[in-house]
Parts: sequence; structure tokens; C-alpha cells
Amino acid sequence: MRARLIHQDDLPRLVARLRRDYEVVAPFRGRGRDTAFEVVTDRNQDQLALHLPNPVYPPKRYALPHIERLLRIRRTDGGYDLQPAYDETPRAIFGIRSCDLAGILHLDSFYLGRDFRDDHYARRRRNLFLVNVVCTDVEEDIDENCFCVCTDTGPAAREGFDLQLMDLGQGEWMVVAGSPAGEKLLEEPFFRRGGPEHIRRRRAILTGVRAQFKDMTSWFAATVRYVSRGKVLESTWQEIGRRCLECGGCTYLCPACTCFTVSDRQTGPDTWERVRLWDACALSGFTRMAGGHNPRKAVHDRRNRRFFRKLAHYFIQRELSMACVGCGRCVDTCHGDIGMPSVVEMIRRATVMEETRHVPSA
Repeated sequence: MRARLIHQDDLPRLVARLRRDYEVVAPFRGRGRDTAFEVVTDRNQDQLALHLPNPVYPPKRYALPHIERLLRIRRTDGGYDLQPAYDETPRAIFGIRSCDLAGILHLDSFYLGRDFRDDHYARRRRNLFLVNVVCTDVEEDIDENCFCVCTDTGPAAREGFDLQLMDLGQGEWMVVAGSPAGEKLLEEPFFRRGGPEHIRRRRAILTGVRAQFKDMTSWFAATVRYVSRGKVLESTWQEIGRRCLECGGCTYLCPACTCFTVSDRQTGPDTWERVRLWDACALSGFTRMAGGHNPRKAVHDRRNRRFFRKLAHYFIQRELSMACVGCGRCVDTCHGDIGMPSVVEMIRRATVMEETRHVPSA
């Protein structure tokens, strides 16, 4: 990977260069700690920010929209005319965090890395340019619920980006190219070469940042083992289920959740469209079958499925990544305190206590 330096004052020039080829979306600050990804325009480009809390609504929607039209249907004299609908807009996400980048890479493995490829996802993803930003500002970038160091997804991504930006201080940013498209951009005149001292500063900053994470959920490996071997007690799943309010927030805000449903809706007297919508395993109708039977009617059965899907070795081996990226959004949104760190701790504590109870005494 090639690396260059860019001055803080030249970052708008980089954004302007990207806007020549892409629709650029980037994070903007709202009220308080509210932030959101928005399309960069001539009117708002001066308000773009890189050091700010990670937006609650994940940028995965630019790879997998919350609601996406798949097909247009029109009644004709002889039957129906079906036309696939694709969004192939060249789009750049400027300032995507490493955890959210890992979420998109997980979506890639799910929608593109197996026997069947999703053509709608593939076309959208092919036109997506990703500019990763490394979290270095402990006051702004890192929330008390962030735990990407435990899922090995941050604070600096190691793959999957086209460009990576890292603030080295003193008005200097290191820019690393991770793809041929990113390499080509490094030829722009506002980039300059760095030296060994910049590499040393990068390493020192990352070492210091990793020590600032407050939620060190270090029991992931043990929990994966417990879940994969079926050692989680039924009473633990029931306790997790009792806390769940079935709102679906954890799923809708998760950068790595892949579930969706498909629905047809009428748009005119003789026209319809087929749409794909995000779905959530927390919702009671998620597993309801066509005849009305629901094999997972109890909420704790659906919570069981959610965390089994994210932590079981079978899925990790199949997709080569865990479906949790450590962004902390599930912690922020869950009123029942069953975000991933809490669940990992509940499973670890209950399972260890059960194993200890059966250890024979001397």
C-alpha cells in the first residue's frame, strides 16, 4: 500500500476531486452529539467534519438501502412486463469509520461471497468508493460504548478501503491507498511524500488510542466457544429474552446485519413494484411462516437466534468474519441492556458459574 501526506487545509480539495467522479456522502454534525451522513453539496461542503461522534444510522444503507426497489411491474395486453431496477450511481463514502467499513465487508461476504450473488447489491457495491477515517480523537471519535478493539475491526482498518485518512496532528493527515482507484488519486498535486518520522507518529498514535477504549469486552473468544458448543443455559437465553422490548433497534442500527424481506406494492392502476426492506429478528413476525405457524414465537428464541447467528463458529467460518463490528450502536439503542457487550458478559458469567458448580471438590 502506498502512503502520502495531505495538509488539513487541502482536505476540501480532495473532496472536490472526488465529487468530479462520485456523489460524495460524508458525516455532518447536528445538534449536541447527533451526527449523520449526508450528500456533500456546494452549500454544505464547508460544514463537513471528520472528528465527530459516529452517526447512529450506519452508512451501510449506501450498499444495502433500508428500502430498495428491485423490480417494476406493468400490466400489458398480453400479461405483465417486468423490468429490473438497478441503482448504479457512482458514490463515495468520505469518512466511514473502520467499524462501519468492516460491516460492509461482512455484507460483501454474505451477498457476494457464496454460491449465489445478489445482482442488485453487486451493482451498487461495484460503484462504491470508500474513504476510511481512523478514529484518533478520543473526545470526539470514540464513544464510551465503542469496542472495536475487541472485534479486531479498529480503530484503523487494515483492508477494504480505497483510501484511508489518519490525523497525525500538526495539520498533517496520512493517506493510504488500498485499491488501484485509490492509488490513482494519490497522483493529485496536493499530496506529498512523507518520511519515517510519520510512520513512527502513526504507530505511536494508534498505540495511545487503543488504550483509551473503555468497554473492553474481552470474553468474545470464550463466548464464541460456549455458543458454538451449545453450552449456553436455557435460563440465560430466557433472561436475555425477558429484557428484549422487540423494537428491532439493535438490528436496524447494526452495520453487519443482513436480513431482509421482500414485498410487492401497487404504484398505479396497472403498475406495481417489488421492494426489499430491512427486517429484524427481534420482530414477532420475522419467523412466521405462510400458514401462520411461528416456530420462534417466544422472544427468547429469537434473541437466541440473533446471538447464535453473530457468535457461532459455523457462521464465522462460513463468512470469514464475525457479524459484530464493535461499533456500540446496539448498546446505545437497547433499553433492555442486552447490547452485545452485556450479552457476552451474561453468557460468560452464567456458563462459568455452571461449570464451576460441577467441579468436584478436593
